[in-house]
Amino acid sequence: MCGECDESAWGFNYELFTHQTTFFGMKCVFLGCYNGQKLGAVDEGEIRTYSRTGVDADGNATFARVLLAKGVMRGAVLIGDVESAETFENLILDGIDLTRFGPTLLDPEIDIDDYFD
Repeated sequence: MCGECDESAWGFNYELFTHQTTFFGMKCVFLGCYNGQKLGAVDEGEIRTYSRTGVDADGNATFARVLLAKGVMRGAVLIGDVESAETFENLILDGIDLTRFGPTLLDPEIDIDDYFD
């Protein structure tokens, strides 16, 4: 977990912090640098966060936030509606420039999974 590998790890290293839990009965997923930790070398002007709140089909509140540093997704928080978690995880690992998408990354009318999955 700290970037070091010994014989018992069989060459397996963690590439991305991912945590899924349930809080007050809602699924919560935290990916990568979801709260901006370890972004000290990035100028504050090059960090963007986009958030969306909404209601799912069952009437439950949802929340999503992504963090982009220099146009590359570095973290995400998904509460309630966690269907995009795998896509966001792949976007963080791929490190592609998402600047042109901006807040549409979280638009519920656009199935972002179809673009990047």
